[in-house]
Amino acid sequence: MKKILILIALVITIVGADTIKVSSALNSLNKFAFENAQGAKLTIPSNVRTIVVSYEKYTGKLVNNYLDSKNPTYLDKLNAIFIADISEMPSIVITLFALPKIRKYKHTVYLHYSDEFAKYIPAKDKKITIIKIKNQKVKSISYIGTKSELKNILEN
Repeated sequence: MKKILILIALVITIVGADTIKVSSALNSLNKFAFENAQGAKLTIPSNVRTIVVSYEKYTGKLVNNYLDSKNPTYLDKLNAIFIADISEMPSIVITLFALPKIRKYKHTVYLHYSDEFAKYIPAKDKKITIIKIKNQKVKSISYIGTKSELKNILEN
């Protein structure tokens, strides 16, 4: 009987976990703290239509390489932002290597340092999470893995 109760409690906890989903409000993302590479606080703009999220070095490099080949205002013109969750990265690596490299990019990278973000925004291994927004609500969540897919999703 105890095993059944524990199983039920576990299922309720998992089902009740707070994660972003279709129709979630855009402003729910602002409960997380974002910074740019210089340490300035950032919030998600209310006019954003696409949010690109990376959790891994591989996907972050793919996004940054693509964006670095574009005009510095590319994301702004598309009402898009790029969020890099670097919570898994050791702080010494962030300070010595990641931030100096990110500061050189022409585009803004929204940095997030807490592992709570990864629990809220879904991810797939070696995939970039794409969140499409319409009327300040999540319209769709998808996953991509190539530069051509990134270009297509941003520009359409």
